[in-house]
Amino acid sequence: MTMRKRTIISFALLLYVLASCQNDDPPAEEGKPLSFSIQQTRAGLSSLFEDFKVWGSCTVNDAGTTVMPGYRVNYDPTAGWTYSLGEGTESQTLQYWNLSASMYRFHAGAPVSKVKGIAESSLVLDMKATTTLSETCLYSQPREVKRTDAEFGDVVNLNFVYANARVNLAFKYLSDTGTSITGIRLTPPSPYATAATLQLDYNWTYSAAYSGTLDITAQSSDALTFPDIDIPANASEAVTTAIPWYMIPDPSTAGKWKLSITIGGETKEVEFTISEPWQPGRSYVYRFEYTTEANLIFTGTATELFVGESPENGGEHYFN
Repeated sequence: MTMRKRTIISFALLLYVLASCQNDDPPAEEGKPLSFSIQQTRAGLSSLFEDFKVWGSCTVNDAGTTVMPGYRVNYDPTAGWTYSLGEGTESQTLQYWNLSASMYRFHAGAPVSKVKGIAESSLVLDMKATTTLSETCLYSQPREVKRTDAEFGDVVNLNFVYANARVNLAFKYLSDTGTSITGIRLTPPSPYATAATLQLDYNWTYSAAYSGTLDITAQSSDALTFPDIDIPANASEAVTTAIPWYMIPDPSTAGKWKLSITIGGETKEVEFTISEPWQPGRSYVYRFEYTTEANLIFTGTATELFVGESPENGGEHYFN
């Protein structure tokens, strides 16, 4: 398979604030141990990952020092998120807030098995197209905390978002008897990425901008298949397939796709256009209706964020 590199992400987001400085024992003038939490609830992420890898630095007198060069952070039912308990933490030193520091920076990737590299200004994730939620990967928004901020000296709160895009289908059919839809297949206009590495490059200086480069290592032209669905009688709302696809945000996915289904013993097909490439952290639901005249029509796309808040406290992610 030919390998290709594509620059796929470029967006600006607000830098928030966070941190820690290195010390084996906390001098009296220093703060409590550095610890982590995540913005999402534990219940919301319990099926996604039990660990993440974090890079962190602190700045004192304009000199930056790396204090967490890819620390592993595990979830412990009693201790919560910890980098001193569990697998891979044996050589990691407990860090304390340095109250003399002017600034701290952190970014992270999850789960640890998907993080292929992490440094001061970059994160490399191993991605694949999958129908299994636990096989997806996530990254945190870059966090920066200054000494003048209210968060300084408190728990580091990381906000994780998906690197994958979620793709699903919804069907509407108004009938007195209800029906089943089987053989649901979504055929792409060209080969799409099934495996890739995504490198995120952070710029801490210029308005928190960062970009991403997708290195595609495997592709497929196979149709995406979805589980059968049952539409009850007189259903007023569309029924969504139970298992979505979690796709790699490959720019080549834009174009004319074809949906094929079997309903009432007949095969029906419809073509529709995906005008915008899939973006990380977004959910796409393509909506269809089977009419009383036995026609299958495309009715539109519903898109939204999924898992966690956006970096601007409820605003949208913006990808160019």
